Amino acid sequence: MSAASLAAAAALVSATPVAASRTQQSILQDDPQVLGVSASQLDERLAQMKSIGVDRLRVSVLWSNIAPARDSQEKPRFPAPGPTSPKSYPSNAWKPYDNIALLARKHGLGLLFTLTGPAPAWATPGTHEREGIFRPSPGDFREFATAVGTRYSGLYPVDDRTPQEPKGGTPIEIGPIEVGGTVPEGPMPRLPRVNAWSIWNEPNYPSWLRPIWLENSPRRARDMVAAAPHHYRALLDAAWAGLGDSTHGRDLILIGETSPRGAKRPSQLGDAMAPAEFARELYCLKADLKPYAGAAAIARGCPASSRERRAFRGAHPGLFKAAGFAHHPYSLDRGGWQRPTWRHPMKDNVPIANMDHLLRMLDGAAARWGSRGKPMPIWITEYGYQTRPPDPLVGVKPARQGPLSSWGEYIAYRNPRVASIAQFLVVDDGPVPGFSGNDPRRWISWQSGLYTEDRRPKPSLQDYLRPIHTSRRGRTLQVFGGYRPAATGVALFARVQHSTGDGRWSRLRSLTVRNRRGYLSTRVRVPRAGLVRILWRDPNNGAMVASRAVSVR
Repeated sequence: MSAASLAAAAALVSATPVAASRTQQSILQDDPQVLGVSASQLDERLAQMKSIGVDRLRVSVLWSNIAPARDSQEKPRFPAPGPTSPKSYPSNAWKPYDNIALLARKHGLGLLFTLTGPAPAWATPGTHEREGIFRPSPGDFREFATAVGTRYSGLYPVDDRTPQEPKGGTPIEIGPIEVGGTVPEGPMPRLPRVNAWSIWNEPNYPSWLRPIWLENSPRRARDMVAAAPHHYRALLDAAWAGLGDSTHGRDLILIGETSPRGAKRPSQLGDAMAPAEFARELYCLKADLKPYAGAAAIARGCPASSRERRAFRGAHPGLFKAAGFAHHPYSLDRGGWQRPTWRHPMKDNVPIANMDHLLRMLDGAAARWGSRGKPMPIWITEYGYQTRPPDPLVGVKPARQGPLSSWGEYIAYRNPRVASIAQFLVVDDGPVPGFSGNDPRRWISWQSGLYTEDRRPKPSLQDYLRPIHTSRRGRTLQVFGGYRPAATGVALFARVQHSTGDGRWSRLRSLTVRNRRGYLSTRVRVPRAGLVRILWRDPNNGAMVASRAVSVR
């Protein structure tokens, strides 16, 4: 076949993605950028997030930030109608979340509200440094979840007429009136509905929930008894009921929100728990996926008798009816950041390369307890790579952040059970004040953003907008890519190009991308060493925009 015929045959090849990427959502979380800022700032920031292709913003709904008298040891007397009503909480505490709900609707941005601790002091037993995370009260958490769910049910009236923006700012439009404006006759405007939720952040990590392990003075690892999964199960039951009480029973509700790694050392009962072990224990299963029984079950708050085991699935509906298991699969070890293909030597730890292990555990739990629902997917709700600089101690070079994140996204894309990919932080956290130089306490904050602290774009921004990853077998190159800002479902034109490095680019393949998420995955023959990139046509303005160029040898 002639060169001209080959070019014609390759001119318009449809890119057919694997199953996961047809619906995989892009989630972003950056609480410091959206909580505690003015409405004008929030408006600009949500507009920016939408412009770079974010589908859904994850926001921590911090119990202690909303609860009254959070530092008191005694539960306050809630005014009528009581702690399940938003009216019984300080009105100012709701304003950041009201603003987010209103402006997310304005910009067409989905939300994922994570109901999480720390709890107020009065909802945790005793007086100690672990207040807020030590065995928070499930009953009080249910009341809180009901109040939050009620406020963001889509039925709750905007009943606070004080401006939500400082003098001189721009009021937030909420429909027929603006907050702070004149109330017209007719129906009261309502706050938008939030329809996606997750329950408690990183319950396998001691910064968010304690105790992780029962303090039973174990001599060996096999003598250690998990404590956090039992308490999280109770919190999950409570939040599930509270959301159901407030019209959200059919919403997208995620469980888990687990951190990627833990340890199992009898001398260190304050360690995090490996996420797959945490999930197994959450479902009251041993390592062989058989249920605990007898004294071992009782110690873990699990069903000990056959009668109790028969009732387990019905007693904990969230474990079996949740829309997915949320996880944060950072490729991170004590030694630092690793490549996305890295697997932790402790198999129950789950970086992004090991998500199938967690999925097998979830499937085994469903089968063991007789659940016949659809297999539970994994939702990645945090992901990314920290950079060094600005952190002088931990991270990858800024030029490596984007390629590594794109590689991780490709791994997620290939897995049909992964429902989302995530970016943790849009803007780097600043160092912790009060410490100097390379003091590790100064750098416990995160620097995984797409922009520096002073809002300058990092190299990784290009990869977030237009991810690309390649893998080679002989002269055949597998090319994965995406055009995140155009995830609208419209057909996209893309061209895979090659250059020898002289500035001229030749076409290897042209494709029409028809999936809603703007992904492509295709194979091309590379004539010689050089560079490969994807050239995209922006569907909004017709401009041709290139991905990062990848070196191939």
